[in-house]
Amino acid sequence: MIRWLLVLPLVFALTASALAQPATDPEAELIVAMPDDTTNMDPRIGMGSIRSTYIRQVFESLVDVDPHGKPVPGLALAWKPVGDTAWEFSLRRGVKFHDGEAFNADTVLFNLDRMFRRNLDKHGIKDVAAGTQFDKTLPYVSRWEKVDDYTVRVHTSEPAPTLWDTLGREPLVPKAWTIKNGVDALNDKPVGTGAWKLVEWRRKTSMVLERNDAYWGPLPLVKRLRLQVIPEAAARLAGLRAGQVSLVDAVPPLDATVLAREPNVKIVSGPQKLNCRLYLNGRPKDKFDSGGKDGLYGDTKTRLALAYAVNRDAIVKKIFQGYAVVNASPVATVSYGYAAQEPYPFDPKRAKTLLAEAGWKDTGRGWERNGEPLLLHLHFAAKHYGQAFDETTAAVAEMLKDVGVHVTLRPVDFGTMLQISQKGTLPYNGGFTACRTSNNLDADDFLRDWTAFTLINWAPYPPELMAAYTAQRRELDPGKRLRLLADLQRQVRDWAPVVPLYQEVKVYALGPRVLGFTPLTELHMDFRGVAVRK
Repeated sequence: MIRWLLVLPLVFALTASALAQPATDPEAELIVAMPDDTTNMDPRIGMGSIRSTYIRQVFESLVDVDPHGKPVPGLALAWKPVGDTAWEFSLRRGVKFHDGEAFNADTVLFNLDRMFRRNLDKHGIKDVAAGTQFDKTLPYVSRWEKVDDYTVRVHTSEPAPTLWDTLGREPLVPKAWTIKNGVDALNDKPVGTGAWKLVEWRRKTSMVLERNDAYWGPLPLVKRLRLQVIPEAAARLAGLRAGQVSLVDAVPPLDATVLAREPNVKIVSGPQKLNCRLYLNGRPKDKFDSGGKDGLYGDTKTRLALAYAVNRDAIVKKIFQGYAVVNASPVATVSYGYAAQEPYPFDPKRAKTLLAEAGWKDTGRGWERNGEPLLLHLHFAAKHYGQAFDETTAAVAEMLKDVGVHVTLRPVDFGTMLQISQKGTLPYNGGFTACRTSNNLDADDFLRDWTAFTLINWAPYPPELMAAYTAQRRELDPGKRLRLLADLQRQVRDWAPVVPLYQEVKVYALGPRVLGFTPLTELHMDFRGVAVRK
């Protein structure tokens, strides 16, 4: 009898706890209002801040990430170094793509061939204009091999302590399906291993995905996921208030402060791996279609002058209502190896002094050097990164004008901006604002920006910084490498290859029925654990 009395309170407690849990609807549709559609579903073409949310629902990587930004097993159960110049990945068994194709070592080898542009003729597939050109940024990766059906080994010509991260975070596509249907089909009806299967895609309107009931991990808690494209922020929020959408991405900061006071709306936010910058053309003339001229912004003092002309604190306070971070490091604050750097102060007087030291002369109508006016054709992808990005770009243009820089704003769609940067057709006196994202967890991914002429490199490393970058990348001792990373970030801050603007704190608005949504420090949203209340 005494024993029963002791157990009874526990039974009541468990019952009360169960009753307290809200009932959820496994047949529900989760509708997410997105500011833009994706331009591609093939991960090789690129993984930007908008595109990642679409792509990572369908495709998965060897290495997954938890809500705190820590690596966890994905399609690989484990990874380990094999000596100083090789990494080995142990693959998850029993995983299938949405069409039934098995995931195995051959899948990984095929994807590595695509990443490094090798053996494409053997597979009978074409190359694509890739966002990340691994053959250029990771030239020390020498070969890869299948140890057995569920083990892959990647060899390098020199130590590469972060290779597990660089390769492990790349989403993987099926081998047989891609060879049969061609790489273009990846952008029409993509087939992955992810928790969601694409069932309908109406370009620029919506993407509908269904729960993958054969998923290897815990099944999603709703049946359908709809990514609804609503470019205007006001319309996205109106849809939330009317109950037409469940969750809103890219909430403008000014609206977030108002919504936070509404009883039926929940605001959640968190810093993301998204450094928004002003890129300036400092490329030599043989590295882009310049009309025979070197980039106008090839010297540090000119770029640094523009950095001093921008009032970041005012941007964060007035435009972002505090939902942004001032970060002078080239590395995002949430990346492993980040080291805080001294902010660039807002100092227009110092900016003008630096321009004079760089050889520019103030004519009263603007600055000139060797008969060349200091002109910036400033491009930006309008309505792509969210409302505050466009506002910030316009504000930066006015701040630069205040120190005598002639600025012309050139809004374009994101596809055009991608073409300009990928094909190297930015004007010699051009620049663009963009948000640099990262699929990887380590600081190296950001510091690799200026090593090879890819779309984000418009001011190549000088020899001494290239040597410092290479030294940290090869260092196997973790403590020593962190010190090298910190020193390199300081040097890059002083060299000023870009004008840092802000690091985004992403803001989301949730309706009253949404449960379990957690912002990631990564680029995408993870809906696997999100439920809808009945």
